[in-house]
This record gives sequence, structure tokens and C-alpha cells, in this order.
Amino acid sequence: MDNNEKVLQYSIKVSYLGILLRENLITEEEYKKCLIAFKMEYGIVFDIIVDL
Repeated sequence: MDNNEKVLQYSIKVSYLGILLRENLITEEEYKKCLIAFKMEYGIVFDIIVDL
């Protein structure tokens, strides 16, 4: 899997995770634990969030 595919997979997982949180299907604590696990899995050091 190349870097572009890894970033895409990570982004999709984080997006779905956000939906679960927004729909109150998971707690904030579960969200944070999953996010940390995803970052470790994909080697993400930090997220850059752009607010346009």
C-alpha cells in the first residue's frame, strides 16, 4: 500500500469515526481511543485541520 492509499484509508476511518461520535453511537472517550489507535496504525504523527 502506497502513502496515498494509507492516507485515504486513514481519512475514511476517521470520517466514519466522526459520524459515529456525532450520532452518539460512541462516547468521546471511545472516539479518542480509536483515533489514537488509527494514528499508531497508519504512522500519523499529527493531524492538520483546515477550517475554511
